[in-house]
Amino acid sequence: MAYEKKLIIAKILVSLGLCLLILAPLTVDFSATHMTSPDWTPHARFHLAAASFGNIMALPIMLYAVWSKTLFGTGRSVRLMAYLGLAFTIGVFIAGALRPKMGAEYYDMGNQILIFGVDANIMMKGIVFILLILGIIMSIRRK
Repeated sequence: MAYEKKLIIAKILVSLGLCLLILAPLTVDFSATHMTSPDWTPHARFHLAAASFGNIMALPIMLYAVWSKTLFGTGRSVRLMAYLGLAFTIGVFIAGALRPKMGAEYYDMGNQILIFGVDANIMMKGIVFILLILGIIMSIRRK
């Protein structure tokens, strides 16, 4: 397969991964399970909203860096945005590993969502991780 076609596939994979990373949590974060839960303090809701809106504002910039020919639109820019997405994704995995020390959990009691028996948070971040890694692999020019 020609590199140009691989780069288009890489751009699609990375774009899909970034959109899932940023937009999918919004369906949960601004649902009744999070916004009306008595366990969430107003300050925690503020941080949730601030992080979510910051991510939403970053998404168009990230997609522009992936697709724009005037900025870069090269394999390097695709990889750079994929690495940025991986930083957010791996951050969730690290926070998950540190849950016991922080007194945190992936879900509130009674609100756990399982996909094929796996916590939805882990499943979604795993899918994003795979999409971004595949995008990085596809964007590397081999001679």
